[in-house]
Amino acid sequence: MSKTALVTGCAGFIGSNLVDYLLEKDYSVIGLDNFRTGIETNLDSAMNNSNFRLIKTDILEENLGDFESDIDVIYHLAAIASVKLSVEQPLLVHHYNATGTLKVLELARINQIPRVVFSSSAAVYGKPEMLPVTEETPVYPLSPYAASKLAAEMYLRAYHHTHGIESVILRYFNIYGPRQAYSEYSGFISIFINHVLQGVPVAIDGDGLQTRSLLYIDDIVEMTRLAGESTNAAGEILNVSGAEAISVLEVAERILALAPESKSSILHGDPRVGDVRDSIGSGDRVKEVLGFTPKVTLDEGLERTVEWYRSFLRS
Repeated sequence: MSKTALVTGCAGFIGSNLVDYLLEKDYSVIGLDNFRTGIETNLDSAMNNSNFRLIKTDILEENLGDFESDIDVIYHLAAIASVKLSVEQPLLVHHYNATGTLKVLELARINQIPRVVFSSSAAVYGKPEMLPVTEETPVYPLSPYAASKLAAEMYLRAYHHTHGIESVILRYFNIYGPRQAYSEYSGFISIFINHVLQGVPVAIDGDGLQTRSLLYIDDIVEMTRLAGESTNAAGEILNVSGAEAISVLEVAERILALAPESKSSILHGDPRVGDVRDSIGSGDRVKEVLGFTPKVTLDEGLERTVEWYRSFLRS
């Protein structure tokens, strides 16, 4: 029998890619989004699939609605994913990321939905003393965004112990790929690619030697699906990280090399408040629990992403 999944934040970068992937795997999918940052065209393919149903609502609404079907798993991706915005508007980010997660957990409890997979963030670790970061690394959030994600994690662990909900916490490191939003609050790869393709300077916060372990969207959605299916994953906290560590400056240089027609150059600015110097995760635990290792290399993923944005900007 096919399973039914509820995906919050279904029109976002990760959410829309996850929806498409679940539909390919013969899931029935209910998507929920308030379209604050989600993009309707991200769901063009899903909207033509009879196994997909879209509900336009906000996770903070008093009543999230009657889904009229048994749901096997919630993939909770709805959030405000911006360190910068959390510094500017911490209460707003807290409401969506922490209170919004509590609302989703109550939805799971009331409707007896057995599993909730939560998209957390490597930001909860702050500035770790040792690399790579493992799931046992102490948490030390350095921004309101990171604090809101950690607060949400605590609610998932509490509901796991008090109500038996099979919570799975995925601490995403740096993700990139097609459909990632482009704005001042976006991930740095999306910003870099758009600046390069538009021929404007690529602005790097600080010296650019801060390091990241990057993971392409196709690997992310497969790993996320497995977290909703694996019996071993119940109650787990898992780092979701790429295998390669690379500096932000080198990423910018590789993107420039993929667009030789561009007249962009690299400019360095002040370091960003709340930014983490090194964010490199260990994939050992996720390999042990889910049996998964990333498949898409950084060079392959960057090339695919640049080509997608190039086509998007032309359309």
